[in-house]
Amino acid sequence: MYNFLLFIYFLYALIKACFDYIFHSKKKKDLLKRLGLKKYGFDPKNKTPIIWVHAVSLGETKACQSLISKLKTEHPTSYIILSSVTETGHIEAKKSIADKCIYFPFDFSYCIKKTFSQIKPHLIIFIETDFWPNFLKEAKKNQSKLVLASAKMSLKSTIRFSNFLLLKFSKKLFSTFDLILTQNEQYQKRFAKFIPIDKIQITGNLKFVNTYKLDSKDILNKWLDKLNPKKNNLITIASTHFSEEEKLITILKDIPNLKILLAPRHPERFVQVYTKIQKITSCSLLSNLTNPDAKVILIDKMGILDILYQISSLAILGGSFIDRVGGHNILEPIFLKTPVFFGPYMHSQEELKNIALKKNCCKQTSFDNLTHDLNKYFGDKNYQNMLISNCETLKNSNLNILEKTYEKIKKTI
Repeated sequence: MYNFLLFIYFLYALIKACFDYIFHSKKKKDLLKRLGLKKYGFDPKNKTPIIWVHAVSLGETKACQSLISKLKTEHPTSYIILSSVTETGHIEAKKSIADKCIYFPFDFSYCIKKTFSQIKPHLIIFIETDFWPNFLKEAKKNQSKLVLASAKMSLKSTIRFSNFLLLKFSKKLFSTFDLILTQNEQYQKRFAKFIPIDKIQITGNLKFVNTYKLDSKDILNKWLDKLNPKKNNLITIASTHFSEEEKLITILKDIPNLKILLAPRHPERFVQVYTKIQKITSCSLLSNLTNPDAKVILIDKMGILDILYQISSLAILGGSFIDRVGGHNILEPIFLKTPVFFGPYMHSQEELKNIALKKNCCKQTSFDNLTHDLNKYFGDKNYQNMLISNCETLKNSNLNILEKTYEKIKKTI
């Protein structure tokens, strides 16, 4: 039944992939490898242990970078595979020191068996979520140790897994893990509904130990001169989804002395978003900066958000002004000493939201209150400096999470 439902999903995904390729020039990478029709090309040689880390998307991929570095330091002869599902996650993965970066195979029995015929991991670490039944089953057959690190479970997922029709399946699914390391006590209690609590430890959220490079003043000044020649108040609006850009820019376009750098979440939407924003206010593409004085510069280039946050006085994180997404990782700008505003829908990032609000280095707002909150922020220098200072405090308050996580994991290696 599971494989049949997966096949229905695959047909839908295949149709969507064809649509994206035709209309958005978005080619799905490694499709044949994910289907088990072509080898991944693993080359561990005599390296050991073989460790597979799976991080579904961009946020999880960034979160596991410090852990991978720690594993490499402590086990220099290891062979580390880093898998992802999304294109942005895969791009980020290739920046890591992992020995092999791949797209995660489809969870059909055939695909998974073909993958495990090519590689026999000693340890598989899932980051946060995105664990697949056939993969877990085959991993146990191959005697791989399974760890879920930085684990979280939403209330919605807890209710779904607890449904009497799924409860037996849920217990069997989670029992395959040798160890579950949760972000907090609340998540530990939720997982304990399905497996013995002695298999669940609290080690914290790996997103708190992300390392972010601070660029030199010369580099930052060059970007400032390029993107903000009139020296307005500069903000970066990042990771926005469909409908958010139009509403946010409509609200902010008439605020004086404000310059906006807009970075939509999905690259295939760049042209679509650019066309819509042009109808609202002056807008220029970063790749073709014909009007650097435009109110909005649309960032149609990947991998430069860190720089944009550093040259901005404020970040606004998308995915939080619409309820279907539930927010994104707000720590990235915070750890680069840039306060963050975000919307009312942060249910996918509940812990990050609560900790950041408690440390007072961010502000939760709404479409209705955004103009007022921005005017207050830019009009009160003491308030602005306090939030910036609190960003540094938050960054330094969770430095032991990596050590705690590794100490638990190393017992399974």
